[in-house]
Amino acid sequence: TLFRSAVADHFDHIKNIAGAESIGIGGDYDGVKGFPQGLEDVSKYPALIQELFNRGWTESELEGVLRTNFLRVFRSIEKVRNSTMKPNEAEIPINEVDNPCRLNLATLTTVTNNTQRRESLSIWIIFTLICLSRYM
Repeated sequence: TLFRSAVADHFDHIKNIAGAESIGIGGDYDGVKGFPQGLEDVSKYPALIQELFNRGWTESELEGVLRTNFLRVFRSIEKVRNSTMKPNEAEIPINEVDNPCRLNLATLTTVTNNTQRRESLSIWIIFTLICLSRYM
């Protein structure tokens, strides 16, 4: 079982290697079947933030985790999008979703702890976006 303290450990690790400005947290749990204990939904975020604060994170760093890092990254993404392409709102056909580069959440099932951990990694997608934006 993954616990909230382990999530805080991951935050500390990312902060140490990439900086607090590289971390953001979102609440899109759609399609996820397993959650770290103590982070079953967004109502538990205050306990995570308190744990990070107790570990020495500053209010400014935590504001970034909760809001400003995410906004900075998506403003950058939108700027690139707006300068290079027009939005395409067409739905992607399901046969195109079913390939190694895309994830079809409707087909996921929780079978083992390892599977559950892989599913819970979708929570961390925002970290990837923020880390990538540092190199854009």
